[in-house]
Amino acid sequence: MRAQARDTLISGLWAGVIGYGAVVVIIALLNVLAGRSPFYTAALFGSALFYHLRDPAALVVAPGPVLAFNMVHMVVFLGLGFLCAWLVSLAERFPTTQYLVLVVLLFVALHVYFAMAFLTRPLLGELVWWHIGIASLAAAIGMGWYLLATHPFLRRELREIPMGDVPPAP
Repeated sequence: MRAQARDTLISGLWAGVIGYGAVVVIIALLNVLAGRSPFYTAALFGSALFYHLRDPAALVVAPGPVLAFNMVHMVVFLGLGFLCAWLVSLAERFPTTQYLVLVVLLFVALHVYFAMAFLTRPLLGELVWWHIGIASLAAAIGMGWYLLATHPFLRRELREIPMGDVPPAP
């Protein structure tokens, strides 16, 4: 495996883990502040996804649904981490694609956010948008910070070259 591909995979792995961890911590904190178990949301989503729960009042927080949902959640974030790392490496190698990369990242982020808000509204009610919004924003900031921190060449390009321009020839 080429070093560049290996670095992109490792970067994607860590970005996904950081995003996953940020969401887990924020959602657990919001659950505790609401007077519920920190595992409430994971149990709710896991029960709805794997055990066909339709009424949140019937929820029992148990390890099975929590672990099942967290497995799906981790796989999704690893996929997002790999996608983001690949896009960042693409933007680093080809500065003219930076605008395209930004548009793709925003497109994916907004669609994931609105899909989650739409799909979870029947379970979480009207306050779902800010729960998911805060957690998604924390994940995006954490993943973005990590990817920029581990790509100094891209940081320099973003600072010195206007987005979409071609760097001057050496």
